[in-house]
Amino acid sequence: MVASTIAKPQLNCNLLLLAHLVCADEQIHIQEAKALQSLTEQISADQTTKDALEAILSKAPTAPTVEALAQKILPGQQIESLKQLLAVACIDGYLAPVEETFVTNVAKLWNISEEEVKHLRLSAKQARRSQFSLKADKDDLSRGAHILKGTESVLSRALIKRLADIAPESLGRRVHKLQQEILLAGPEYDKAIEICAKVAQKDYRFADSGLSSASKTLKDLREQMQSVINQLGSQVAKAGSGKTLGDVVAQLEATRQELDERTLKELEDIQLALKAKQRSLNHFTIAFMGRTKAGKSTLHATVTGEGWEAIGVGMQRTTRYNRVYEWKNIRIIDTPGIGAPGGEDDEAIAGSIVDESDVICYVVTDDSIQETEFEFMKVLKERTKPLIVLLNVKKNLQDSRRLEHFLKNPDKLFIKGDNGIDGHIERIKRYTKEHYANGYLDIVPVMLLAAQLSRKSEDKKQAAKLLQASRLKDFLDSLRMAIVEYGPIRRSQTLLGSTVYSVEQPQKWAEVQTKKYYEIAEDISNKRIRIKKESETALIDVKETLNQNIKVIFADLNKSLDVFCNAHWKDSEKDIQKAWKARRHWFRQVGQDKVSIYIG
Repeated sequence: MVASTIAKPQLNCNLLLLAHLVCADEQIHIQEAKALQSLTEQISADQTTKDALEAILSKAPTAPTVEALAQKILPGQQIESLKQLLAVACIDGYLAPVEETFVTNVAKLWNISEEEVKHLRLSAKQARRSQFSLKADKDDLSRGAHILKGTESVLSRALIKRLADIAPESLGRRVHKLQQEILLAGPEYDKAIEICAKVAQKDYRFADSGLSSASKTLKDLREQMQSVINQLGSQVAKAGSGKTLGDVVAQLEATRQELDERTLKELEDIQLALKAKQRSLNHFTIAFMGRTKAGKSTLHATVTGEGWEAIGVGMQRTTRYNRVYEWKNIRIIDTPGIGAPGGEDDEAIAGSIVDESDVICYVVTDDSIQETEFEFMKVLKERTKPLIVLLNVKKNLQDSRRLEHFLKNPDKLFIKGDNGIDGHIERIKRYTKEHYANGYLDIVPVMLLAAQLSRKSEDKKQAAKLLQASRLKDFLDSLRMAIVEYGPIRRSQTLLGSTVYSVEQPQKWAEVQTKKYYEIAEDISNKRIRIKKESETALIDVKETLNQNIKVIFADLNKSLDVFCNAHWKDSEKDIQKAWKARRHWFRQVGQDKVSIYIG
């Protein structure tokens, strides 16, 4: 009897590295997710690889790390794997700093020379499209594939086939014909988007220049401070240096260290964040935020006409990254839920896209409006982000009778007054005023379930009724207003607002440091004045004391002279001279001793 052998499942480490790259910026584009699923199918990945892919997308503790995956790729496959990473990284025409860092770190794990990595990156950058082009170049669709030219693996061949489908130029031509095309239609919209793109490009260059200038100024300050520290430090080392000089050197060193470890580091982070905005300069970005199950993903799917539920088994349920959809120069981001206990990681992921968002749509529900879900608005307030609140009115319409009853009088759910939605709106206004510091903003009641059902209904008349009853158009009108009327302003706020906020921080830090040194200088000046006054007073006191003591000494000498005369007036001249010589010697010795005592 021959024993059968069962092959041990092998992870497709190259595919899983691509998944890590896709997630590196905390965002997953819907087409990237589809591409991952398509690649999984085309290479016939086994269940072990599929499970590992799900673990990466859900940030599960069991997810294989980049380091572990890189170690399993054989040396002969590493260059091709690096090309695969660069091909995907450059598919949107832009090699983001976080993606470039990812590729560089992987190359280091494989001990691939910096020269080879530089050559591959240069090839990738030469293949990318113009970052600021509004119109697609027909040849651009295949440029990502050029990076993989000559590769032979199944994954590379499958990837080449997918590049054209997921390239942004292709996406731009496959515009969905939505029932709510009022959001997108018309020359007003097209002109607004064009203006937004031009404003973004101009403001980006201005912001980049401002940050670079601020960075150079602070680095020059650091060098000057180090020079002063070195000079003063050598003086402190010399004998007789005072404590004040040592204190000044210590304060300068503390300032330089804070400048290095905090201020310059924060500025570098802001510069990287600005660089990351390059990829979306031609897009108006709308972020959907709110607690879990508030309806963000339903809104996302309804507005874009494409959901995530069909992308992989469990992928829609488990993905814990910001999910991105782009069409006709609008970029919609669906974020993880916020405000949940223990959901700090999800809030951090959602917060990572605040700076690059032009408008925030905050989704809340009428069945549970809790203050905790509004606390995140403090972040939006700090970044001065425009806000639209969508109140998702929930009602079970899955039953046909309930659906029929709803369609007879859909406005009943939106009635204002004591028995309507006024109470919910007032609570929203109160919470937003407390955490966002502005109770005057758009609050749009919408029934997302009705809008969702309108897409599923095969009956066109009923679909139209459901869409109208949902009042989704009110929300889309608010978005249209944000783009057509205020788009250029919003784009400037996105690119310049966060930059101004960031540059203000080093300025405030510098003002605090300046105040400290003014206080030190004032303290030293006061010490000089005090010491001068004390010295002058002491000198006067010494003179007065010396005069008094000299008078006393001469008074004593005068008395002793009278005694000498009375004692020797009868003596001969020779005896008087001899006695006077001895007395004079005594005078000199006693006078010196007394003067020394008085002065000392």
